[in-house]
Amino acid sequence: MRIRRTIAMLIALTLILVWTPIAPAASQADFVTERGALERLLNDHKVINIVDDFLSFWDVAADKNSNVQRRLWMRMVEDKHRDFFERAVYRGADLQQRRLMLDQFLLRVPGEVDAIRELNKTIYAAFIEAVVHFKEIRFREYQQKTDVYIGLSLFRFDGAVRAVQNDEGIPDTLCLGAEVLSRYSPGQLRTTIIHELFHLYHFNFLFAEPRQWSPSELRTPHIPLMAEGMAVAGSEEAFPSQTRSVYLHYSDRELAAHQQALAISAARFLEMIQAGATAHEYEQWFAGGGSDELVSRGGYLLGYEITRRLRASYSFEQLVRMSPAELREHSEEQLAAMAGYRVLLFSGTN
Repeated sequence: MRIRRTIAMLIALTLILVWTPIAPAASQADFVTERGALERLLNDHKVINIVDDFLSFWDVAADKNSNVQRRLWMRMVEDKHRDFFERAVYRGADLQQRRLMLDQFLLRVPGEVDAIRELNKTIYAAFIEAVVHFKEIRFREYQQKTDVYIGLSLFRFDGAVRAVQNDEGIPDTLCLGAEVLSRYSPGQLRTTIIHELFHLYHFNFLFAEPRQWSPSELRTPHIPLMAEGMAVAGSEEAFPSQTRSVYLHYSDRELAAHQQALAISAARFLEMIQAGATAHEYEQWFAGGGSDELVSRGGYLLGYEITRRLRASYSFEQLVRMSPAELREHSEEQLAAMAGYRVLLFSGTN
């Protein structure tokens, strides 16, 4: 573990040194150098940093009233990155919902500006280390196919893969929410980036031929279950230096509660799959804030445990190439085993 981290740091340091000017450089030039190194690692795709525009906006808008702040935000930030905000953040919200989202953000963000500013000083180095761990050391076949965003999610997500750079609705773009990530530890930050890189890696295969699968096959509970579970296990594989609670994005108390109720949760999720539950019915298993603590974000642990069991027979390279039907078969089989259905069936025959 320590050797892998040392190798990653050496590779990252080498990349930064290669693009560092010989003459002493200002801090902004250092960022440009790190940005160039990161883009080279990402197969020469752009890193679009919306945080730079946000900080310029805040320098002007900090002491203004809310009406002026909204106008400045639109001109200095949102209008410059329309695709990102339309497709990654608002995602079909109507005008009233957008206004509410922005107003809530502008009320909350003043207490986060200093942390966002500090994150912006280190984000490229952290991103480089994450990509090196993921792409240069472990998942060497991965190829970056689109630009990435260091953005602001209006406190909606820390990291996500959204359909930003295509019109078919296929998730293709890594998007970071800097205001959420600004409160993360260095390990949490790198783990989040690697988690989203794994989603891109998986989706490159899952959506390679989108017409092969019907929309109904991709809107079933087992797809997010397996996608999130594999991303958790993949980040653990590529960056094996954190606790399990970090990979799962749980507190220690949440992890203990979910582990204790694993059999019950497995049975409930299996029922949802077999009943053809809608996104509205299963989304709380992957989002926080629900009233049922065992459901709230419980899909991450279930998916991780399924992936961990499948890893006894399959490599990650095989798992990411499985069809929706194959993923469903494996998820149902493993959930049934976790729920103890086989044991109950056997004991019932005596």
